[in-house]
Amino acid sequence: MSKRNKKLSDLFENCGEPVPESFAELNVSGVQFDSRRVQPGDLFVAVRGFTTDGHKFLPMAEEKGAVAAVVEKKSALIKIPQIEVKDSRKILAFLAANFYRPEIDHLTLVGITGTNGKTTTSFLGQSVLNTAGLSSGLLGTIQYRVGRQNVDAWNTTPEAADVAAMLFDLVQQNFKACVLEVSSHALALNRVDGLRFKVGVFTNLTRDHLDFHKTFEHYFRSKMHLFDLLTADGTAVINVDDAYGKRAAELTDRAVLTFGRSAQADIHPLQTSVSLQGIDLECATPFGIIRLHSRLTGDFNVQNILAAIGIGLALHISLDEIRRGIEQMERVPGRLEMYEIKTGVRAVIDYAHTPDSLEKALKTLRSMTDGRLLVIFGAGGDRDHGKRPLMGQVAETLADLVFVTSDNPRNEDPKAIIDDILQGMKEASKRRVIVDRKQAIMAAIKEARAGDVVLVAGKGHETYQIVKGEKYDFDEVAILMEAARDA
Repeated sequence: MSKRNKKLSDLFENCGEPVPESFAELNVSGVQFDSRRVQPGDLFVAVRGFTTDGHKFLPMAEEKGAVAAVVEKKSALIKIPQIEVKDSRKILAFLAANFYRPEIDHLTLVGITGTNGKTTTSFLGQSVLNTAGLSSGLLGTIQYRVGRQNVDAWNTTPEAADVAAMLFDLVQQNFKACVLEVSSHALALNRVDGLRFKVGVFTNLTRDHLDFHKTFEHYFRSKMHLFDLLTADGTAVINVDDAYGKRAAELTDRAVLTFGRSAQADIHPLQTSVSLQGIDLECATPFGIIRLHSRLTGDFNVQNILAAIGIGLALHISLDEIRRGIEQMERVPGRLEMYEIKTGVRAVIDYAHTPDSLEKALKTLRSMTDGRLLVIFGAGGDRDHGKRPLMGQVAETLADLVFVTSDNPRNEDPKAIIDDILQGMKEASKRRVIVDRKQAIMAAIKEARAGDVVLVAGKGHETYQIVKGEKYDFDEVAILMEAARDA
C-alpha cells in the first residue's frame, strides 16, 4: 500500500468535532487505534474497549512515533498534541475513512445486515457484481477478500481503521465494489459510520446477541443504522416477510426494494423447487421474470437468493447477469455443506447457532431425510444465555436424536452451558450429552445408519475451538472424515 499524508484538518472534516487551529496543518501518515501498530507519523486514536482502554497506551503510541492523539480525556503523561473528543470510537470511523478519501468513495459499497443469511447473501451478491463487471471485494464472517488476497476473518466487521484500509487496498488494485457483512455490533459501535453505501440489505431479525444489545428494540435500531449510511440515491433492500423488516421498510427515508414470499413484495417467487441438487426458482421482479437454478440448497436459501436479486436490481444489473451470477455460486463454506460419510449417511456442517437458524436448518434437512435426523450442537460461551434453552427446545422438537455438546465455551464451564440448553429439553430419551465435541461427532456418526442425516451445527466454517480463552485447532470436516474411517 502506497504511503500517503493528510493534514489533520482534512481528517476531521464532517466529523462533528473541531480540531484546534494550532494542530490543523499537522501532517498525518496513518490512523491507528492499536498502539502496537503505530508507526512514526501516525495519528493514534485512544478507544475505550470492553476489556481494555486505549488511553492506557498513550505513552506507547508516543514512544513509537505518533504525531498526535485523539482522546476522550487528556493525559499528563504524554507531550504530543491531544485532541479531546466526546466519543473517540465513533470519530475513529470518520478519521479512517477521511484518510483514504477520495479514493474509497469510488467504490460501490453494498452493506448486508440481519441475524441470519448475511454470509450467504454476501457471497451471492459478490458473484452477481463480479459477473456484471463490477469487480468486488468481500468483508465478512468467513474471510476478507481484498482483491487477490483472502484473509481469514477475525470479526464479521473489522474495526473502522481496518475496514477503510482494506477498501483503499481494493481501489489500489482497480476493484470497483465491495460487499460488506455489517454486524449489529459494528453498527452499534459506529465502525462503518464513515462509509457511504449504495445498497443496504436487511435479511431478518431473530434472537441473538442480546448479551450485548439487552433488548430487541436496541438490536433492531442498531440494524436500522445501516440505512442512515446510504447515499442520497442509495437503495434499501428489505425482507418484508420479517416483522422487523416491515418496520424497517416503513421507517427508512431511502428508496426501498422489498423481497419476500408474499406477492406484495417487489421480488417474490412464483415457483420454487428445493432438493439436495439445489434450488430451481422462478421469480417476479419489477423488471420482469427471472428463472434460475442455484446449487445451494435449503428453503431458507430462497430468501438469500431473493436478497441477491435485490442487490443486482438496486445497482441496475440486468436480469441475465443476475441469473448467471447466482448460478455460478457453487457453495458457501460452512453453510449446509454436505458430506457422504458412509453408505447412505450424509453429514451436514452448518453455522446455525441461533434458535431461528437451527430451526431452519433442521426443517430443511427433515424434508430431505429418508431415515432419522440427528443433530450435534452446543452454544457459545460468554454470549446470550437466553437463547440456549430455546435451541434445546428446537433441536428436541425437530430432530430424532440430539447430541448436546460443547461449541466455543470461551471462558465458561462447558457443563454449565449444556445445563442451560437442557432447561429447554424434556425428553431424556431423545438426547445424548457428550461434553467433548469431537467425541460427540464420532458418536453420532457411529450411531447413524443408511438413510440418516447428521447435522453438525454451530461452528460452520470455523476451524478452531476456544476453551478457557485459548484457541485450538478444530476442523470438523477432518473429524467427519476420521469418523467415516472408523465407522
